[in-house]
Amino acid sequence: MKTKLISKWVVAGLILVLSACSTKVPTDFKNNGKEVKIWPDYTQTVIPPNIAPMNFAVNADGDKCVVSIQPEVGSPIVISTGADKDIRIPLKQWKEMLNANKGKTLKYDVYVSLNGQWSHYRPFTNMVAPDSIDPYLTYRLIEPSYMGSGELGLYQYNLETGEETTIFTNHRGHKDPSLRSQKCVNCHSTQPNHPENKLFYYRGPNGGLILTYNGKVQRINTKAGDMYAGTVYPAWHPSLPFIAFSSNVIKQQFMSYDPQKIEQFDLYSDLVLYDIKKNEITAICKTKDKQESTPCWSADGQYLYFASSDSMMEKTGDFKHLLYNIYRMKFNASNKTWGQRELVYDAVSTHHSACFPKMSVDGYLLFVRANYGVAHQTHKSADLYLLNTRTGACRNLAEVNSPTEADSYHDWSGNGRWIVVSSRRQDGNYARPYFAYFDRKGKAYKPFVIPREDPHHDDYLLKNYNVTEFAKAPIVTHQCDIQAVIDAPAKDATYGSPIDKNAIDASSGASTVK
Repeated sequence: MKTKLISKWVVAGLILVLSACSTKVPTDFKNNGKEVKIWPDYTQTVIPPNIAPMNFAVNADGDKCVVSIQPEVGSPIVISTGADKDIRIPLKQWKEMLNANKGKTLKYDVYVSLNGQWSHYRPFTNMVAPDSIDPYLTYRLIEPSYMGSGELGLYQYNLETGEETTIFTNHRGHKDPSLRSQKCVNCHSTQPNHPENKLFYYRGPNGGLILTYNGKVQRINTKAGDMYAGTVYPAWHPSLPFIAFSSNVIKQQFMSYDPQKIEQFDLYSDLVLYDIKKNEITAICKTKDKQESTPCWSADGQYLYFASSDSMMEKTGDFKHLLYNIYRMKFNASNKTWGQRELVYDAVSTHHSACFPKMSVDGYLLFVRANYGVAHQTHKSADLYLLNTRTGACRNLAEVNSPTEADSYHDWSGNGRWIVVSSRRQDGNYARPYFAYFDRKGKAYKPFVIPREDPHHDDYLLKNYNVTEFAKAPIVTHQCDIQAVIDAPAKDATYGSPIDKNAIDASSGASTVK
């Protein structure tokens, strides 16, 4: 797949370079004073200096189109198209332009010809940020609603070149696309300061945690001791060989009449710590009257942030009473002990629910707030909120959120200057990754959707981008290495905490202690 994508870019680039060299800006035209409509909407925003060409289609009546991209430094890029009016920017020229114009403005002049008469639209601009974006984005492509998994996989996208690479898919165990199974790949994550270390889950027969650490791939069974279930939401320690997980018993409910067609919720959830070198699970929070979930570390690794609810499921369909606050606990790495929980954000007092905290390197906590629950990826009320942990100021990140659709599954770039959010703002059904610049004064700018070589690519993609996460380095593990550990026996994690003899295995209803 990668070779084909590279060839496609090379051929397209050669054609566009030749076109750009010979194309001239129309001189006989009329200024119509109108704002040009392009798709995707890449107008009036801030873009990374290392982003792939932000190709777009011009939505205007006409049989020809010319676009001139004029930088403050260097020569313009001039592109002409036919009736499709798809603007595809040459990669080499684009990279040179961005590199020479960090912190400066690009102006786009659009000309459209209809019946031999050229019209010039009102120009739009982009500012090139001084700060780069992490070069890679990982995500799962999955259908928007399901009961058994169809064909799905994990992918990595090079934000600098536009190349997509497959990490792993479930197609080997999913021979017939018309049949549903429970073979799923999900919950991928990368260690921030050691991006060569990665993990994801393979669910179903031969399932387990697929862990790549120091170049070695393993399949780990992380359900140990008196845990209700296996591990789910991961959070790598920034630099040490520890991964915090929530251990969740997750259920789904499907509605026929409610506008919210699917609801995911926890029956039980706790927090655990996995010591990679010792292959040992220890309890962080083991509470029968609370539910803890979606952990994340502070940038220095001294605190673990997480969502916690005092409410539990009492009957089917009663999930709207589940409300979560954001807490944190101090971590002592020398002996793996924890301080008292501290309330960070009180959402319950306003009858809201907060989850998925994500901490930037400079002390900003980004989380999702919605009307209820912990799985907000389909909730129309889900918005990003920003908490400055130094000042305590908290606000709705309105400049990034969509007004009516779900915004969730967010992440910070390693330098804290870029945000990615999985948003359903285009049609309410399909989530797409949007990026927004976040400056040093705490201001975010207009988000833009992931750039693709074909500007119509995602219009025809019947999959969600799920759990979008930045990465500083590419995946190096081959799919054959992953399949080999799936086919081999799993390694069982040990349990290093005291066992509660009265604990119940949520999947069987039996005691965890035989």
